Amino acid sequence: MIDMLLRRPIGPAARIADGLRVLGLLSVLAALIGWGLVEVLLFLLVLLGQLLTRAAGTHPVLDGATSTVLLLAAWSAVLDWYAAVPALDLAVHFAATGVLAALAFRLWQRWLEPAPQPPPAGARIVLPVLSLGALLSVLWEFGEWFGYYLVSSDINVGYDDTVGDLAAGLLGSLAAGIVLAKLRPAAEIAGGAGPHAGASGGSPGSPGGSYFPPADEG
Repeated sequence: MIDMLLRRPIGPAARIADGLRVLGLLSVLAALIGWGLVEVLLFLLVLLGQLLTRAAGTHPVLDGATSTVLLLAAWSAVLDWYAAVPALDLAVHFAATGVLAALAFRLWQRWLEPAPQPPPAGARIVLPVLSLGALLSVLWEFGEWFGYYLVSSDINVGYDDTVGDLAAGLLGSLAAGIVLAKLRPAAEIAGGAGPHAGASGGSPGSPGGSYFPPADEG
């Protein structure tokens, strides 16, 4: 995990993803200066998510997309963009649940599966990502409910809001699962490698593979 965080990125997409991580750190500093504890904790969670994508060796496109969506979601809350643009809430739930479900699936593949398995295909990708997205959506709504009662009554809760958020989250995770199924690493499929192979195998540009150089490349 630490070695994945410290390895240098390869390619413009990976460098952009690292630049977004710098924005995440700057967002924490901005919250410390201009806002309060709640905003600081919010951006710390965003930064944690950004670091997890790098530690997991995710494809730079997924890495950058996750960072972008998390930053947008956090700044939208801090700057009250959700109140100004009502449709933004559903759009963020769609995108954020999708990228987080994809990230959770990637983390499961890399760290939690007991032994390397043949690369999953089709429904064996879509259904787990959809299930993870459903779980994340429910946890998100619990978080909003607790936030409303324990942190700030400005958090929008209610039956219509909850159902809409859950629907958007499920659709987003379904879309993410389909995209991941389409972007299976060609190197893993050809070589029959398990999901753990992405840590050092596959080319940096192969979809779904790590964008870091193999260990022997320094």
